[in-house]
Amino acid sequence: MRIARYLSISYLAALASLTALPILGCQNKSPAEQSAASQPTASAAVPAPGAKDKKQRGPLIDRSSEKADAARFEAKIAANIAKVPDPKIESPQNQSPDLDNAAFRSRVVGLIRQVAAGPEKVQCELPLQSKRPFRAVVWAYKQGEQIARGQGSDGSLCVALKDAARQAVAAAGGERDSLAGSRLVVDLPDHNESIVEFEGKGLELVQGLVPPRTYDKALLTKRIEEGKNYLMRVFDAERNGVHKYYYAQADRFEPELHTIYTASTGLTLIKLNAYNGDKSLLDKAKSAAEFMLSMQSHNEADHTAGAFFYTFDLQRKQPERKLVVGTSSKTIFTLLELHALTKDKKYLDAATLSADWLISMQRPDGSVRSYLTNKGGERWMVSKKESMLYTGQVLSALSRVHRATGNVKYLNAAAQTAGYLAGKVTNGGCWLGDEYRKPNPISSSWVILSLLDFVKATADEKFESLVLRCAGELLGKQRKKPEDIYRNGRWQGSLSSSGTGWLAEVYSELYLYCKEKGKGDCDKYKDAVVRAIRQIMQYTYTPESSFMLKNPEAASGGVFWSVMDRYVRTDAVCHAMNAYLNMLPHLGEGSLIEIPERSLAERMALASDVVPPSDDDDERDEQDDPEEPSKNKADDSAEDPVEKANAPKP
Repeated sequence: MRIARYLSISYLAALASLTALPILGCQNKSPAEQSAASQPTASAAVPAPGAKDKKQRGPLIDRSSEKADAARFEAKIAANIAKVPDPKIESPQNQSPDLDNAAFRSRVVGLIRQVAAGPEKVQCELPLQSKRPFRAVVWAYKQGEQIARGQGSDGSLCVALKDAARQAVAAAGGERDSLAGSRLVVDLPDHNESIVEFEGKGLELVQGLVPPRTYDKALLTKRIEEGKNYLMRVFDAERNGVHKYYYAQADRFEPELHTIYTASTGLTLIKLNAYNGDKSLLDKAKSAAEFMLSMQSHNEADHTAGAFFYTFDLQRKQPERKLVVGTSSKTIFTLLELHALTKDKKYLDAATLSADWLISMQRPDGSVRSYLTNKGGERWMVSKKESMLYTGQVLSALSRVHRATGNVKYLNAAAQTAGYLAGKVTNGGCWLGDEYRKPNPISSSWVILSLLDFVKATADEKFESLVLRCAGELLGKQRKKPEDIYRNGRWQGSLSSSGTGWLAEVYSELYLYCKEKGKGDCDKYKDAVVRAIRQIMQYTYTPESSFMLKNPEAASGGVFWSVMDRYVRTDAVCHAMNAYLNMLPHLGEGSLIEIPERSLAERMALASDVVPPSDDDDERDEQDDPEEPSKNKADDSAEDPVEKANAPKP
């Protein structure tokens, strides 16, 4: 039997190296400054003009730094090991050889803490011997910094852990209090076990994640509160726009504000206001809308009126000259919700003006041009490549504008694109890709949701049947293997937390529609969301999982991208929160899901079959983005120039 390896020494070393690396546009704080800061600094440092063409998405693993760190600890161990006491190990009489997983992990942590205290004797309640020696590695983190590393190997687990603990103490300085105030991480890489210390106990660690194996409505409600607080922190205080990236390990935002993520955050705050009646959340959504409206073009001369600029550069104090249909589409979603709540005409006017621009970006066959860019001057360039994400977002926006206004112009335009997507499904099936991506669950789910929006606008049974068929097929690609806690609940081909959150949001919308229309078998959608929520929770910064962070309070509630990319994406939080809020009223009491863990003996016996993950889960992946097409292919913005004479017109 082959199972994915839980955690490796090299993996922890890679994570450790991340904590020390600078991030583009970020500066390091002193420990005193960091301890005084509970809020991240938004943009204290930004690249010089002209230096940001190649954006860095987060800290990269520095293998040379990893080697340097290892050499640094080895030197400290050699210098200090002689002054670290070597205690005698004693075993309590009549100890049971059968330990459950929780007790085992806590006893491992307890033994290391005993050794670190420097006594002459230690009690070891781990009656485990192995013909294959136990290889133990002990790490210590303090205020996000790796301060120690030690290792040991012996046929007795007690001896291996003692030796690793002594080396860790030596690496941290060799004094009895060298590991005080730190968080321990323990790895038994040859025996399928990794542990992180939290409040004196040992918790399961899988690929650097602390996975919840069960949750209930109370925990979900807590995550909603934490997510709300996180979203309130991502706003720029001056402009009320929202950052896309929070680099948690450096405690910095990137020096840009994004219209689309401001819109997504505003929409989630509106949902939160409906959930808890907190008017301040609605007020914040209105403030976000002011930033969004400031990013809308009103230039009739170049036919860009109605479009929303993609980003605002905080260094140059001006918008990036890029107009993306997805940005305008998702901004429309939020503006329509604000109009429905406030009846303020400015929101509807801005939404309809933007919808007119989206119509100008449609091709005769119903497909959609992705974006316009302008490098300077009057000439705009239009992308030729097709994105299923953007096409779906446009269809959703046009369908929603029709529902809000009753204007048949928007319904006709929506019908054109709906027919185009239906043809794609008819000819190629429900598993779809485009010129940016191979077939994947994000593109496929956008087709499902956008056609569902069209169905809500038309009540067309043929399109409804198509939506339900494709939704059922995509359900079959969700992973449901309880023995694989790392992957369980996410979709095949979706590698990031944002992708899982987006799919959870889509299926929560499908569940609500199914219940409203009295369809049968609606619980299959709910069950998929319940599984996905557990998966998202293991990618959420909590006190348990923040051992590598300098400022855990600032990251709390943030959903980080992947095991190797620990930055928080704002959309990942929004998608998760939208799914949570949609489903919470429909969940039962008690445990919502329970994924049992193999027994300690069984997991130890499987050690010889351990192999690394085999499906690229640990690769850095930017394709799994529910808001944008892949950036991995060459930029096509210089293709197909648009002049005033032939520019797309509403």
